[in-house]
Amino acid sequence: MAADTLLMERRPVSASIMGSEAALVCRPDRYDHGIERLRYLEGLWSRFLPNSDITRLNTAGSHPVAVAPETVAVLERAVVAWQATDGAFDPTLLGTLARLGYSNSRINPTHVSRFADDAFDAGSPDRILISPDRSHVSLPAGTVLDLGGIGKGYAADLVASELADDEVGALVEVGGDLRCAGPPPPGGWHIDVADPDRATVAHRIVLNEGGVATSTTRIRRWVSGGTTHHHLIDPATAMPASNGVSACTVIAGTAAWAEVFTKVAFTRPATSALATLEARGLGALITMDDGVEYITDAWKDFAR
Repeated sequence: MAADTLLMERRPVSASIMGSEAALVCRPDRYDHGIERLRYLEGLWSRFLPNSDITRLNTAGSHPVAVAPETVAVLERAVVAWQATDGAFDPTLLGTLARLGYSNSRINPTHVSRFADDAFDAGSPDRILISPDRSHVSLPAGTVLDLGGIGKGYAADLVASELADDEVGALVEVGGDLRCAGPPPPGGWHIDVADPDRATVAHRIVLNEGGVATSTTRIRRWVSGGTTHHHLIDPATAMPASNGVSACTVIAGTAAWAEVFTKVAFTRPATSALATLEARGLGALITMDDGVEYITDAWKDFAR
């Protein structure tokens, strides 16, 4: 049964969450709960907050750290994502980002990433240890974390599922990642996909449930040492990706899964990335620097 749109309300979040704009579509009486949960998850996963689970892990060396259940869950997903993407998504690139000049928060520059002095450019996701009772995590020596997009995606997944019920669905967007859960409005969720600069609407897709994520080289940019960098790092080179792809949008069952598979487009030739996304059955749009677009067959099922 489709959700009644009269029972829904879309509200943008007044302040940034996880360094991004955010918005919720849900029952009005659940909006405050959704914001509270997103803020809580940001407090766990931000690499810029001194008492977050991620910062405490990044400064603990290889010592076990007590963390929240949500942190265990997102780290498990991050490791699986690293394996499933053959390393295109890598949550251990904080050392690289810091070396390139992205240590301070874009929203509040007084917030600085903290991590062990012996941090590698890239660590070992498969050697992250979770205690049998799932209460503690320890990182391999030299491994430090920046959850980045998977944190936004998984936060959208969790909160959308909590806000939806059997009668009314919910949509949660954090930055370029969104998740819709529960009964959709009549005609489904209509979602605009912006161009790589996020200046105009380039496409519209419709889905009943699932996740959508967009990554672009055009937004999170900074200058360090006279060179302009962006945040999408190619793990093979430990440098910002430079394969001619400017943006990738992926449609998947969850926002977290969609998010990690956008990274495939920036780490290999576009035709190879498209083949990987096709093999996974994912709806995907890859936009090149010159404006040329490539889509998977599954994308056509959602495009309007």
